[in-house]
Amino acid sequence: MFNGFSNQDKDSKSQKTLERIETLIGENCSITGNISGEGLLQIDGSVEGDINWIDDIIIGPSCKYKGNISCKNASIKGSVEGNISCEDILTIEDTGKVTGDITVKKIIINENGSLDGKCIMGNKKVDYIEE
Repeated sequence: MFNGFSNQDKDSKSQKTLERIETLIGENCSITGNISGEGLLQIDGSVEGDINWIDDIIIGPSCKYKGNISCKNASIKGSVEGNISCEDILTIEDTGKVTGDITVKKIIINENGSLDGKCIMGNKKVDYIEE
């Protein structure tokens, strides 16, 4: 799913795996407020607020998200209205739509994926979230 992951050190306890979603916001769930944490996060419901996540995020195809996102890697299959800052890779899947500015190291936009905003690429992480 994320091209930036390495499976070379499978025995390491500290390595996160994509096979295990550690936090899931279900399709019938609606959240208003900011979210922070770590581990693999998948959002299938609707969220309005900022996310400051240490690890990876999956925005599911049924997700309607409004707010800024700061994370390591993100896969967008649903709708995001807000700015995204990824330390490594942002993938906008064929059903994904991002309306907002992005700051990433690498970007992948699949056919029919949509980005309406400006893109800053490089190694510098920009935090859109004020704490």
